[in-house]
This record gives sequence, C-alpha cells and structure tokens, in this order.
Amino acid sequence: MLERTIRFGPHKYAFVCGDGALDQFNHTLSDLQVDRYVLIADKGLPPFIIARTLHTLEEHGLVQLIEASFGEANKHLQTVQHICEQAIGWGADRRTAIVALGGGVAGNVAGMVAALLFRGLPLIHMPTTLMAASDSVLSLKQAVNLEHGKNLVGTYYTPHTVCVELTFLRTLPLREIRSGLCELVKNLLAIKPERIPEFHTLLRPLGHYTDQELSRCIEFCIDAKMQVMLEDPYERNEGLVLEYGHTIGHALELACEGRYSHGECVGFGMRCAAYIAEQLNLLSAHEVKQHEELLHQIGVNVHVTEEQIARMESYWQKDNKRGYRRSIPGQVGFVLLHGLGNMNREEGSNITYVSQSLVQEAIHAVAFHQESMRAHGHVD
Repeated sequence: MLERTIRFGPHKYAFVCGDGALDQFNHTLSDLQVDRYVLIADKGLPPFIIARTLHTLEEHGLVQLIEASFGEANKHLQTVQHICEQAIGWGADRRTAIVALGGGVAGNVAGMVAALLFRGLPLIHMPTTLMAASDSVLSLKQAVNLEHGKNLVGTYYTPHTVCVELTFLRTLPLREIRSGLCELVKNLLAIKPERIPEFHTLLRPLGHYTDQELSRCIEFCIDAKMQVMLEDPYERNEGLVLEYGHTIGHALELACEGRYSHGECVGFGMRCAAYIAEQLNLLSAHEVKQHEELLHQIGVNVHVTEEQIARMESYWQKDNKRGYRRSIPGQVGFVLLHGLGNMNREEGSNITYVSQSLVQEAIHAVAFHQESMRAHGHVD
C-alpha cells in the first residue's frame, strides 16, 4: 500500500494507493467531520466501481449520487452550476463532502463544486484513470473550459484526501494506460531525466502492467511533482515545467474534439516542443530522440489532420499561460527545455517566445513523422 502526505507549500493532504485502498480509506472518513456526501461520478464507469464506492460512503452518512458524462465538451461552468443546484436541492449543507469518482474532467468539475459551494466543502478525489491518479489530483488547480480554450476559469483548492483503488484501474483500456504514461514521460524528460534508464526497463507498448508497476509509476509522478511544487504550490515559477507539451497539446485536444485524450495530445505537444527546442539550439538531436523513444516505448501516436492544425491556432493564441510575459505580436509563449530536466529561461522568464511560423513548422514536421511511422508499421 502506497501512503504519502502530499505537500505543496503550506498545503498538504493524504494520498493512499493500492489494492484495498478504499477499505483503508474508511478510517479517513471516520475522522472527517461530515455526515453527507455528494458523489460526483462519471456515467461511463463500470457499475461495480460506483456500487462499491457508494457502499463505502453509505457506512458513514447519507449519499447523493450525481452521474454525468464527463468530457472536454461539458467541462464548463454550466455543468458546475447544474451539479451545485442538484446538490443543494438534495440537502447538501456545510457538513457535506464532495467526492469525485472518475478521470481528470470529473475531478476538475467536482473540485470547482467543492471550492464554490458554501465557499468551500471538503473535497475527496477517487481517481479511476492513471492520468488522474498520477497527474490531475496531484495539484491544487481546479478549472473548467471556455469556448476560447482549456482551463481558463478556475481556482486553487486543496483536496482533503486522494484515494486510488488500484482494482478500479484494472478496468482501463490500453489507450487510457498509455495516456496516463504520457505524463510520466513528461516528468522523466522535464524533471527527473536521471531516472530514464530505470523506466526504460519498465515501459512497454502493449501496456500490460501489474498493480505494483502502476503504483511505482504513480509514486514517481508524486516525487516529480513535489520536487517542483514544494516551494511553488501555484505552479508559477519552477512548477511551470509541468506545462511542458501543453501549449500545443491543449490546442490539439480542443481541435480534435475528443478524438484523442489529454495524454496523447500532450505527447504530441512534447514532440513539437522538442522539435522547436532543437531548432533554437536548446536540445541536442540525441535529447530529441529520447523524447521519441520514450513516447514510442509506451505506444503513443496521433494522426493530426490539416483541418485540426488550422483550428489549433485559435486555441494556442488564447493559451492559459499568456501574461507571464508581456505579449509580442506573432510570438507564442512556450515552456521549453534547455537540456533535459532544465527549463529554458528567456529574459528572466520561464516562458520562451516562439514565432508562429516555427510553431506551424514543428506541428507539420511532427505530424508528417508520425504518419511516416504509422505507414511503416512502427506504431499501432
């Protein structure tokens, strides 16, 4: 059983992960001063996951189950408002905890609900995807989308507890495992490259991992995030490295309208960022190759169309990292690496400006390379 205390600046919360974590979580619920629970669950979850979670919560108080289809298309304020109205109509009060059961979108929506109802209710995360367990719940950020882009409306809010029941992750399809591992690859490249050889022996394209191996991946992501967020809980300085690959990744995620997952899009975004960094003499050809090798090793590949590329531009122009530096017409702000494990700094900022022409060049180059790999049977 993996048990950690997550610390980001003055904020801390409990994290438990393992086979039987939900049973151990019972003790935490006994100590929580609440007697009602609003369980916000992804409608697409296997019924046994919802039933088992309901049973655990019902031993400690009244439970309202609110199910919704959680995807980027309904990750918005209207969803938050609708759930808040349902919770209040049911009888939620200040002795109510908000429980998020599902992936990253469910966690973000539930996080917004918890932060806003009565100006703050206890938030419990029960992630059911590897992406959520190793990335989104390891943060104080709660946010939803606007038509203009991802995560443009949100706040910082500390969860009370995170409980990762590994038996729930066994139901995940291969693509979901690969998606979650994209964040692990990001952490290897951008934060802890010294551990790349260790994970080279673990990662494999077929995506079959034991509970112990998944727990090891999650613990690595905890270590990486705590390294950069311990003194930067709001991810504005050293923690900005966690946005590596996200400028283009977020744009593709919205442009592809759900065809590809967050992790797959970030993987594409990291490939593009590495291409740009090589053109700017920030990364060597070998370091760019390490990006490709790790992403190939976990089996991630996306097919980006010209139509999607055309749509991406409007999204990266409204990326949520705008404003860290004074804007310059024709330039796009990126988190780039200057050697693996080191963020590039430009004029005292962790944001590097890149010409739009180079951004377009990178996207087309990476998209062409991916199609070439697919045509030659090197990817699924």
